[in-house]
Amino acid sequence: MADDIVVQDSDDRSERMIRDPKRYFEEARQRAERELKREVEGRPHRNGRVEHG
Repeated sequence: MADDIVVQDSDDRSERMIRDPKRYFEEARQRAERELKREVEGRPHRNGRVEHG
């Protein structure tokens, strides 16, 4: 196994939340609304599943 492997974490949510909390939560709300709309319309989710109500 290679000893020079570097794992990088691209999750910067906490930094974004601290830097601009209003924007962070507004974007989270918008994502949630889009996902809910997709569920209602029966479109596939990011994970490829299609849910019907």
